[in-house]
Amino acid sequence: MRSWLLLPLFFLTSGTPRSPRIVLPGYFTCRGALMLESGNGLSCYAKTQAACQNGQLVLAFERRLSPRTARARFEIADTVHLRVAAPRRQVDITYCSAATGKPRQYFVLYQRVPAAEKRYLPYPLRAWGFSAQGHLVEVPVKSLRCLNNDYGAY
Repeated sequence: MRSWLLLPLFFLTSGTPRSPRIVLPGYFTCRGALMLESGNGLSCYAKTQAACQNGQLVLAFERRLSPRTARARFEIADTVHLRVAAPRRQVDITYCSAATGKPRQYFVLYQRVPAAEKRYLPYPLRAWGFSAQGHLVEVPVKSLRCLNNDYGAY
């Protein structure tokens, strides 16, 4: 009889297993951005500072664990590994808009141009957004128009 009483407790506590925690010890933070609407973050990591420009990158969606009024604490919810080895290619976190939506932040791999004279990135190659579940998803760049963060910097 006692085992029957414990059975409902077992089913209540045995929900879906949590994913293992993602940690990147010893990685250098190349760049990061806080999303104003949700308080979550996007960060780009590499094993060394030099690898930020030419090497293996880890793009990360970071879920905020703390309330907005407290000191920010994040956990990495999802990652994408990306190799940037071609000359003049760079990854940035910038605002992009599709033809039918409001601007959102994306990771964008693009062909860097010598002068920052264009308001929008002229050669985006790949882009990653995030889903409502906190997963990074690659999106087609044909439909995106992405701001050039270096516009007007020179």
